[in-house]
Parts: sequence; structure tokens; C-alpha cells
Amino acid sequence: MKRLGLVLIGIFALTSFVLAETVNAAEAMTYTGTIIDTACATAHKAGLAEFVKTHPKECALAEACMASGYNIYANGKLYKFDKASSDKVAEFLKKADSKLEVTVSAEEVNGELRLLSIENQK
Repeated sequence: MKRLGLVLIGIFALTSFVLAETVNAAEAMTYTGTIIDTACATAHKAGLAEFVKTHPKECALAEACMASGYNIYANGKLYKFDKASSDKVAEFLKKADSKLEVTVSAEEVNGELRLLSIENQK
């Protein structure tokens, strides 16, 4: 009888874990906007909508700006990328033909975006 109880507890625990992972699974969203580093976004928070229009790619690639991480400004809101995604954004921006105006596919996880894909706006 004890064995059956342990087996049932194990099955319940495993089922709970699988269901929790399914509920927490993020849905991919598409964001079209402008990449901006966290340092510049913070410094120009009050007038961010206007600032992103003039923020140059060279600034976003400056060492201190890259180290601060990246965000996308889309639909009047700033969305922060997680560290691994910020690294991917930096690699994208280093390409000669890349622009700050992008379309990204990302999942929101714990309040940050996990980048799935990034491309120049068309």
C-alpha cells in the first residue's frame, strides 16, 4: 500500500510540473520598433519617443551602451531584452546592413523579452 501511495505522489508531482511548464510557456509576439540601448533610454526617459528618432547606430554600438543591454521601443512602450537576447541584438547591429528600426519576434519571460528573430524593418 505504501508503494502505491508513493507511486501516486510521484505521478501527481510529475503531472503538476508538466502542467506548470505548459501554463508558463510564453507566446511569441512580433514587435516593430526601434532598438535603443538601456543607458540612452534611461538618460532620455522623459523624451524617449522623440529621442529614438535621432539616436544613431554608432552610439548604440559604443562599448558602454552595448554593456548596458538593449530594448525595443515599440507602440509607445519600452521592452527590455534579457542578457542573452541583448548579446544577439549587439551581433545583429554589428552587421554593416543592419538598422535600429527592426521587426523582432520574441517571447516575454519574467518581464523581459527573449529574442527569437530580428530583421530590419521592411
